Amino acid sequence: MNVRGRKQRKELAVTIARGRALRRLGRDPEEALEFLEQAVNRFPEDPEIRLLRATVLMAIRPDEVAAEAVKAADLAPDDPAILVRAGHLLLSRRVREAAQSCATRAEKLAKPDFPLMGGLDNLNGLLAAFREEDDSAEEKLRSAVNRDPHNESFAKNLAVFLAERGRLQEGAEVLDEALKHVERRDEIERMRDRMAAEAAGS
Repeated sequence: MNVRGRKQRKELAVTIARGRALRRLGRDPEEALEFLEQAVNRFPEDPEIRLLRATVLMAIRPDEVAAEAVKAADLAPDDPAILVRAGHLLLSRRVREAAQSCATRAEKLAKPDFPLMGGLDNLNGLLAAFREEDDSAEEKLRSAVNRDPHNESFAKNLAVFLAERGRLQEGAEVLDEALKHVERRDEIERMRDRMAAEAAGS
């Protein structure tokens, strides 16, 4: 790689790190979006920057999320990590066909040690639930929680899935177990208490 290429790769890495930091802090989504829009203009073919922009757009201009997630997936058709993250963003915007396409491609590409296997299981579980394939959905959603018990979203998805099928006590138990692992407890505690109360009154 020539000097110019190395410099550009270093600049890209710094840009991605800065974009992740701004998104993680979450204090000023407008500032993060402004930075990431400049980054997209500088590196239009980088799928990671596209995904970061899509994530920030969720809080500001959600109608633009799906197009950016599709672009990221198109730029990285052989990267299961990009595909899983894009799939979740697409599903959050109810673009299920594109989300399913991401999940299907990621499934074919993912190796046994794929670090986002929990995310892939969660995505497949949610998609199965939308198709009303409840056995498959529960299997995948439980697998996601077992693979990554510290991920509060996975626990909430499984708990909601169970609650929506009248299994409120089981949903509350999932959240009770999640409280042993997650860092942000307030929302999980409120959900657990609400499900437990509804289960006791049913």
